[in-house]
Amino acid sequence: MKLLLIQPPVQDFYDTDIRLQPIGLAYLKAAVKKHLPDIQVLIRDYHHNQSRRTIPLPKELSYLKDYYARDDKSPFSSFHHYYHFGADFETIAEEIASEKPDLVGISALFSLYYREALQCADAIKRRSATPILLGGSQVSAMPVFMLSQPSVDFVDRGRRGTAARRVLNGPQNRQRFPENPGTWLQKKRSLFF
Repeated sequence: MKLLLIQPPVQDFYDTDIRLQPIGLAYLKAAVKKHLPDIQVLIRDYHHNQSRRTIPLPKELSYLKDYYARDDKSPFSSFHHYYHFGADFETIAEEIASEKPDLVGISALFSLYYREALQCADAIKRRSATPILLGGSQVSAMPVFMLSQPSVDFVDRGRRGTAARRVLNGPQNRQRFPENPGTWLQKKRSLFF
């Protein structure tokens, strides 16, 4: 069985080093390998060392145009251009489809970037029926909303991959996934039976 973990791209005015480190995914990989050593775990970072391109300002931020109307060349100008930092969503979906994982985990670590995690899930679902698990602080803050998205099959609102281990262990033990609302949620359908 193969688990593919994704750090999605981000869209913002600027990028920082803290956003470039998929530490949560590395922790998850270590937890899965410790408890389920037969599972192959891969991490794909679609943010770091990827391209940057200018994109239109999202509707929610359109009010800022009045404040940053002119291109400012000073060192303090951070808010004139809005960027997509990382791989485009169709490229991500294409690579995931060619990898053929049994489960895709997508990090929604920062609340500001949950839309990018959902766009990754949407693009992947257009190409593949692979189950998608979302985890991170945004999922912990809004688990029901994140699970209500059509492309999301599971959410992990727990700590260090409890849901991922249960989802991965379920089919091996031929069990239905137990409901444990303290750590994870599943849509009302079985993905493996």
